[in-house]
Amino acid sequence: MSTESLNRTSNIEIPEKKSRVIRMSPRKVNIDVLKKRVITKKKKEAFQSKIIIVSICLSIGILGYFAG
Repeated sequence: MSTESLNRTSNIEIPEKKSRVIRMSPRKVNIDVLKKRVITKKKKEAFQSKIIIVSICLSIGILGYFAG
């Protein structure tokens, strides 16, 4: 390994990252709002899964009707 390649890699300049200032504000979190969000998300997921299951059963039934 030559010293030129070592010198070239050691001269790489890394740009400084801009530091973000994070403000710590005393904000209160309403637990009821968070619970409501979780509940509505779970209801939506359950509804979507029910629709998928019903559509699969319906398509199997239609295929069975036409095949038989």
